[in-house]
Amino acid sequence: MTDAVSAAPVLRTFADFALLRMLGRSSLTIAWLATDIHTGQPVRLLASTYPVTSQVVRERCVEDAQRAARLVHPRLVPVRKVGCVDRFPYVVCDAEPSDLEAPSVAPTVLSLDDVVRRGHDVLDGLSYVHEAGMVHGDLALHTLMLDATGRLRLWGCGLGVALATARNASVSSAPSPPGLGHLLSREIAACGLLMQHWLMGRPPAGEADMPTLLGQMNTIDLRLPIPVPQPVPDSLRLIINRAIDLHPQRRFLHARSFERVLGNWHQTQLLDGDGFDAVLAERIRRGGHLPARPMLVNRVTQIIGMEQQRLDTVVDVLLEDIGLSLGLLRAANSAEASAVSVDEAVITVNRAMQLMGTNGLRRVAGGMKPWPGTLKPVSVRAFEAAMNRALLAGHLAECLAPAGMDAEAAMLAAQFQHLGTLLAAYHFPDELQQIARLKAAGDVGSGQPISEETATLAVLGVDLPGLALAFLRLWGLTDSLRQRVKPIPLDRRIISPTTPAGWIKLVASCANEIVALTELPQPAQPAALTTVLGRYHTALALETEQVRGAMRQARDKLSRHLNPSATD
Repeated sequence: MTDAVSAAPVLRTFADFALLRMLGRSSLTIAWLATDIHTGQPVRLLASTYPVTSQVVRERCVEDAQRAARLVHPRLVPVRKVGCVDRFPYVVCDAEPSDLEAPSVAPTVLSLDDVVRRGHDVLDGLSYVHEAGMVHGDLALHTLMLDATGRLRLWGCGLGVALATARNASVSSAPSPPGLGHLLSREIAACGLLMQHWLMGRPPAGEADMPTLLGQMNTIDLRLPIPVPQPVPDSLRLIINRAIDLHPQRRFLHARSFERVLGNWHQTQLLDGDGFDAVLAERIRRGGHLPARPMLVNRVTQIIGMEQQRLDTVVDVLLEDIGLSLGLLRAANSAEASAVSVDEAVITVNRAMQLMGTNGLRRVAGGMKPWPGTLKPVSVRAFEAAMNRALLAGHLAECLAPAGMDAEAAMLAAQFQHLGTLLAAYHFPDELQQIARLKAAGDVGSGQPISEETATLAVLGVDLPGLALAFLRLWGLTDSLRQRVKPIPLDRRIISPTTPAGWIKLVASCANEIVALTELPQPAQPAALTTVLGRYHTALALETEQVRGAMRQARDKLSRHLNPSATD
């Protein structure tokens, strides 16, 4: 027994434990720092706050806690004992040395970094519990423990489930628990409310009892207040608010979804790291980077038969497929082209074909997933529309490219500025729908619209350019294509570039801004086009009729590519 434990006064005894100090409580459970009377070791003891008069409920509490005790995870504290004494079900875990000095989770204002780290730790452990088909039961400050490494861990899992369901049930019969989905949703909301508490340094809505707060979730607005002690980025605010939104369809469906978004946000927004790479790498491993366009085999056969044709004619066919273009660029920049001396990065399909030849093309095409890859039928149309927008922008950039510019490079740059959207539409179609719903709903509290960037960060934890850059990192194409996947920001003044790469990016950005106008209502398009042309006038000096003619050419090229038989 340590000196601190031996010197602490014993408030009372409970079973084989001496209670030293209350660590926290809710209307369901109460947490104590205690010592094992037989060994003198400090422990944490969680018991029901009030005696449980129903034997059925008591047995259910013990049974649930025993099931949860079998779970093993780094974010869960191992259970030493589960039992029931004098109508008080309880769970005992080992205590941390820091428990002897101060409460483990002090209700003070924490930095954004600490709030997100702690929220991620809680969600990591909770996700494991939920995926095992169980719930915690009373997730709150007093059932979290800060370990010696500064990481949060959950304890007391399972004990409060029957207590919560028994609040509104007869004690004379077994409680009828609500559906599992309802319980999971409440605990996901509890994580969001805990993060609010850490951001504000006080309980949300002034209510310290988490079960009571969760009971009000569907009737009062529990979203993070606008005034908080420190600035909170809109994207993080939206992530936290999704957990407790009044509209269930806008909430996180799973704790793991919340955990991944928060982890991705932390990496990309606070650490500037590559935390999203692992998630994307797994999706690519299962589904390929992008699926091959329909009839790819026929096109490859056609290309191989065109061996005596001009190279630009062959490349024109290849550029119909963005996934194939990316695959060729990767192969040409990798060890597959090691037999050929490459002094600089390969950034065009034309150059890639010079290096790879038709045998290399056959290998790349053979490794692609056939259309529509892993997409469900309901998501195919949205992905196809995103692909066609990218192809149209590419053709328009090709038509707008000034004399002396590599038109193919401008075309690819315009296509690759859609790369984040294409990857999201293929690998994260459900999340893309959530992004659209968030944008359509806007910020209910302020009445302000939600930008695509903010909504994407709230759903994926990374914006679309960040998703594209994660892909380029995984494929080793970061240096050569990093600047080409990021369009010129709409709020940046356009100046004439001084490098070929700068001109390529400028033409691609202009083409994409023009293509974006097609999403506007028809009456608004002429004025919007005038604005875009005015923005680029100094550098490109484009005229309205010139752009309209280029758009007609781009649409015609896209139509021929989508319906090759029409030209036969």
